Amino acid sequence: MKKHSPWLQVFVAFWIQALGIGSLLYAYGVVTLPLAEAFQPSRTLLMLGVAVMTLSAGLLSPWLGRTMDRGSLKWLMATGVIAIALGYTLLSFSGAMWQVPLIYALLMSIGYAILGPLAASTLLSRWFSSRRGLALGIAGAGTSFGGFCFPPLIQWLIELHEWRLALRLLAGVVLLSGLPVVLLLTRDRPETPPAPRASATEAKVTRRYDSYGSVLGDRNFWMIALSVGILFAVFTATVSNLAAFATDQGASASQAAQLMSLVAIMAIPGTLLFGALADRLDLRVALGLLMGLVVLGMLSFLGHPSPRMLQIGSIMVGIGGGGMIPVWGALLARTFGLLDYGRVMGMMNPLLMLFSLVSPVLAGLLRDVSGSYHIAFLTFAVPLGAAILLLPWIRFQRPGYTPAPAAI
Repeated sequence: MKKHSPWLQVFVAFWIQALGIGSLLYAYGVVTLPLAEAFQPSRTLLMLGVAVMTLSAGLLSPWLGRTMDRGSLKWLMATGVIAIALGYTLLSFSGAMWQVPLIYALLMSIGYAILGPLAASTLLSRWFSSRRGLALGIAGAGTSFGGFCFPPLIQWLIELHEWRLALRLLAGVVLLSGLPVVLLLTRDRPETPPAPRASATEAKVTRRYDSYGSVLGDRNFWMIALSVGILFAVFTATVSNLAAFATDQGASASQAAQLMSLVAIMAIPGTLLFGALADRLDLRVALGLLMGLVVLGMLSFLGHPSPRMLQIGSIMVGIGGGGMIPVWGALLARTFGLLDYGRVMGMMNPLLMLFSLVSPVLAGLLRDVSGSYHIAFLTFAVPLGAAILLLPWIRFQRPGYTPAPAAI
């Protein structure tokens, strides 16, 4: 393998998402268990950390997207790794619950925004054309790999040591496993750009979206943001609350962590499958299938689910959630082009994260009010199912189409 081959960049994208998503989003439910015991907050307050992290990351995304189009992805990724490691270190010294969301807002959000789909998709969109969906799918499996590894790792560290020491050890793992990969292997752009598979279409689409106004004025932007945003919100709320929901059903902390890992490990075949389908299937159909799977997962959690039903629901949520990143990334590239890919994804991220900001806290609030998560799951399943009806409104423009100019 050449030093800077395209598939080496796939590994970089895989690994940064394992760290950025796996150690923050997937692991949040496990991290909150000792925090809940130490500070005795409500479930609503307990979910505030992931909410403010999402909000802060969303606010950063437009600037980061534009910076990624013009600057160095390598050094931005290194900044994200350091931010997460520092965040977990400070979290281990927290003395009150109000400090937890503050740390997530100021530090974890930087890593969450950078070491996720924004940087990974921007990097791979430059290196791949004909097999872009497959590359995005393999890289997207990094989120699932991280989600499979980090929850049980953190739970094991907590059981082996005290939770504060466990978080400091976790910070070391993130730093020592992230920085070498980012600094030694990342190459921002290939020396020779890949030949596009649909040069006429992709080039014209790319040139149409070189300003904020041209993006915001396109209906596709809003249709994709709304449908994918609801999917992201439901998945984020489920992953963030699944450990607490499982313990409500009588599961132990270790069993709850195993469910989190099940979601993550089943997202791997979901990511690879839908990454491959993104190169062959109508992307609107692929997105609709993902949304339907997550709806079925929500319905599996209703009532008083048995351990088997908890596992089945986790499997469906995992497969459906795993395919989000490659399908979303391929859909944006197909609709908006490549040269300003970072700009478009950076502009869409705040909208997606706005949904994800509200959903974990809403799930915790509904649980506090009703005494269970069942109303929350039903509340999420209905709009997600309805959002499938938006997908036919997403249109792929003809190569010769040029919209009215708009500039910001």
